[in-house]
Amino acid sequence: MKKILGTQLRFLVISILFFGGLYTAVITGVGQLLFSNQANGSQRIVDGEIIGSTLIGQQFLQPGYFAGRSDAVSQLSPVSAEQETLVSDRKTALQRENQITEVPVDLVTASASGVDPHITVAAAEVQVPRIAKERNRKETAIRAIIKENTQKDWFSDRTFVNVLELNLALDKL
Repeated sequence: MKKILGTQLRFLVISILFFGGLYTAVITGVGQLLFSNQANGSQRIVDGEIIGSTLIGQQFLQPGYFAGRSDAVSQLSPVSAEQETLVSDRKTALQRENQITEVPVDLVTASASGVDPHITVAAAEVQVPRIAKERNRKETAIRAIIKENTQKDWFSDRTFVNVLELNLALDKL
């Protein structure tokens, strides 16, 4: 019994040192060496100040900026009455703010994580008139920013934009 307990304790100590220390240090080092931007949170720095992350969505509530997806993640069923009410309320607010009739689904639903930094190009396009009016700019200038920042999904024809990058481009106008 003593021999078995001693063997198990040695295995425990070696496992803790290897998996808790050496393995973690190697993986952290590889991450910093090969993927330092992502390993450090994909921080966006402007004039020496961290203003956000390109991989973590932030809420932009000012009317002169593009709004992203809701960060209010719910565990409600997509067909539940409560979820339907939440989506309906968000849709009504967006229709009022942007003076539109059709609202892209990604503007009224949250992503699975609640931190998706991207919206579809259609979701960006419906916000153009509001932003142009707030910033006293032509809609074509705002649409050009969307076009410059449009990315394409690797696996489909879906196009999307990063909300933080769009808003930074707006500030440069």
